[in-house]
Amino acid sequence: MSKIAAFPHRYTVRLADRQLVAPPRAPIAAGPPPQFGGSESVWSPEELLVAAALECLWTTFEAYARHDALAVHDWSGTGVAVLDKGSPVPKFTSITLRVELVVAVNAAERARRLLQTAEQRCIISNALNVPVTVEAVVRSP
Repeated sequence: MSKIAAFPHRYTVRLADRQLVAPPRAPIAAGPPPQFGGSESVWSPEELLVAAALECLWTTFEAYARHDALAVHDWSGTGVAVLDKGSPVPKFTSITLRVELVVAVNAAERARRLLQTAEQRCIISNALNVPVTVEAVVRSP
């Protein structure tokens, strides 16, 4: 695996003028989702949460695949979160991450095993107080 910096790690994001800023990265326009009177043209906190879980699954899987010398020909994924009425506030009841992997014919089982490890060790999913389910399709070219 790539060398990991010594712990603890700190991550800083600033919000100014409805832009999430974490230099040197490009700013991200953010605001409430349409369901709460916001705009469809910006990322909502709800979408950022799902995106973080999906990206974390990918980067965790990628690290294990690289360490195991597994060639991944393609990866795509979709995250779906369900927000429901709660008491006293709405809460997420589930997050489903649907991923599709393309690997060599003889590597499908190894890819499934590494994906299961990534699911168990994803930092973001482990930080959440909502069930995160991974549904995977592993194909060969």
